[in-house]
This record gives sequence, structure tokens and C-alpha cells, in this order.
Amino acid sequence: MTRSEWLHIAAPLVAVIGCLMAPMAYGLATRKVWSRHLVMAIFVLIILYASALGALNVLRNTIMWRAIVNASLFGCASAWYFYFKPNVAEYFRKPGGR
Repeated sequence: MTRSEWLHIAAPLVAVIGCLMAPMAYGLATRKVWSRHLVMAIFVLIILYASALGALNVLRNTIMWRAIVNASLFGCASAWYFYFKPNVAEYFRKPGGR
């Protein structure tokens, strides 16, 4: 796959993730609870996008599975950090967090 082919395939996903990053950064800076959901949404979007393109035979299976595995691993690490790590979960439960 050439660089231009990859950019053509990945551009919609990169654009959506870029649009999510501005409200995510604002939400994290201001302790908004919904900001954690946006972080998780990025990993879910990557998994869905890779799955859809793989099912349509736009992506090779190795690239699709690599994207799914990477997004799953980093998504699980982010879920643990934002929802289960005690001090971070408490940070978002404090009065400024809603």
C-alpha cells in the first residue's frame, strides 16, 4: 500500500479524531466527566473503522487486525486509567468534574 493510498483510506478517520480532540482537550482541562467518554470513543471509532474497511476488503487483513489489536490494547489501558485508577476516577468525581 502506498503512502497516498493509506492517506486516502485514513483521512476520514483522522478528520473525525481531529474534530473530537478539541472538545476532549477542553473537557479534560475543565474536569468534565464526558471527556473520558470522548477518549474511549476514539478507540471505538478506530476499531469500527478498521472492521468496516476490512469487511469491505479495502484494508489487508494484517493491517485491519493490527489496528483492532492496537486500539483494543490502548483502549483497555485508557479505560483502566480513566475509570478504574483510584486517584484519576476520584479526580473526575470531585465538584468541578460535572
